[in-house]
Amino acid sequence: MADARHANGAQMRRRDETAVLDYLPRMTPRTYSAMMAWVMCIYLLLFAVPPATPPEAMHRYREYMTAAAHDPVAAQIEAEVAQLIRQRQEHEVLFYSWREPYKSRVAAVQAQIDERMPELEQVNAERERLRLKARKTVGLWSEIGAADVRRLFWQSWQEGKDFAKRMTFYDILFATTSRREETVVAVMLRWLLQFLMNLSVGLLTAVVWFAFRAISLVFSYQPPVLSGVAFAAVSVIGAAGAVLLFLALCYSAAVGGVYLVARQAAHARLEAQQRQQYLRAQQAQGGRAHYD
Repeated sequence: MADARHANGAQMRRRDETAVLDYLPRMTPRTYSAMMAWVMCIYLLLFAVPPATPPEAMHRYREYMTAAAHDPVAAQIEAEVAQLIRQRQEHEVLFYSWREPYKSRVAAVQAQIDERMPELEQVNAERERLRLKARKTVGLWSEIGAADVRRLFWQSWQEGKDFAKRMTFYDILFATTSRREETVVAVMLRWLLQFLMNLSVGLLTAVVWFAFRAISLVFSYQPPVLSGVAFAAVSVIGAAGAVLLFLALCYSAAVGGVYLVARQAAHARLEAQQRQQYLRAQQAQGGRAHYD
């Protein structure tokens, strides 16, 4: 009886291993090349040490960025416009468009804002010109360029995770009651898979947004066309590869957990059936001995 049980268990393990291996991709030279390029893009995006920036270029970069951030004229215009916006918000009471004197006050303040906006746009354009000049000074393949694109990637990553958390919270909040026959484990697995689906949507959407932002950021450094295209391609492929690798690990862990639970349940059912067969056989033998 024990030998049969071990034989059945070994047969189940071999069948499970064969089923898992069938889903793995076949390793060919093209597959190896694609995987190496994929891993290299992830490494360049997240871990590679960029070339050192010359001290003179770094000094000019800091000068331009400081001038863009601490322009007293721009700060004064921004403060005045912000004060006018606060005044307008104070007069925007309920139904102010049909109530006097709030309607006239809002219109007067809005006219002042419209009058100052060209000046604000002009100083902001000057600030952006200084930032572009600073980025062009250090170049795209520099510590600053690598730090900017990595900061943009992690910002997009966090936005994708926040989206998944919000959607899962709303799913749980507005979910209908579970079926009576569902166990606690089944409910937990269902919500785990729902979170993974939301995480997939959030992170894949974040990759798309990162691609557009990264392309805009790359060409703000005003690099040569081929250099900019190469940097943008490495950034986007590395971001997509990192997200897909993370999702693959998450789904593998989830599928592995479900597989272990299902396998334990199958073994429990098999042992219960074998135990019942053994008890029936013992009862049958006992009945025949008593009859004799």
